[in-house]
Amino acid sequence: DVLDIAAGLGRHSRILAERGYSVDAIEYSDIALESLREIPGVNAIEIDLENGCNLEKSYDAILCFNYLNRNLYNFMLNHINNDGIILFETFVFDEENECAPKNPNYLLKKNELLKVFSSFYILEYKESNVIKQNGQKALMASMAAIKYS
Repeated sequence: DVLDIAAGLGRHSRILAERGYSVDAIEYSDIALESLREIPGVNAIEIDLENGCNLEKSYDAILCFNYLNRNLYNFMLNHINNDGIILFETFVFDEENECAPKNPNYLLKKNELLKVFSSFYILEYKESNVIKQNGQKALMASMAAIKYS
C-alpha cells in the first residue's frame, strides 16, 4: 500500500494506481478530492493535514511532494513498514527562491530531512536549484529513504 500525502489532483497517485499499487491519497481541497475519486485504484481520503493525520494503517511507501507540515514527521516515521520507502520533495528556504512559499513554516531548513529521517537508510538526498514549470527558480530538497528493521 502507498500513501500520497497532499496528493493534489493525483499526478503521482494515478501513475502508481495504473501500475497496480493500492493508493491512499490524502487531500483537503474539494477540487482535488473530486479528481482523485475519478482515478481507478485510488482511495481518496479527505483530511485537513493542518490538524495532523489520524490514519491507523502502515504503508510500504509514503510520498510527499511540494508540501511541508512538520507535524506529520512522527506520523511518517511511525506509519512506514519495515523496508518501506519514503519519497519526499519540497521547498528549502533560500533568499534567492523566486516561487517558493513565503511562510517559513512551509520551507525546509537546509539538511532538515536528513536529521528527521536519520534512523533510515538514505538512498538519495540532494538540495538543488530547479526551474519550476512557471520558469521561476526554487531550491528543492529531494529524498528517498528506506526504513530498515
